Amino acid sequence: MEKELHLIRERLEAIEDALGEEMTADDKRALEEAMREHKEGKTVAFRSSGSRARKR
Repeated sequence: MEKELHLIRERLEAIEDALGEEMTADDKRALEEAMREHKEGKTVAFRSSGSRARKR
């Protein structure tokens, strides 16, 4: 029984590692796309709402 639990834990850890790597690859692609869009001028500049509140 303990051996089976150990194997299940190892498999779960392997799945978690694989999902973590997959998310990292997706994040990298999203970042590259956002940088490309910024370079092409397709993005809108971010303004902090705090600076607008001080001007009032």
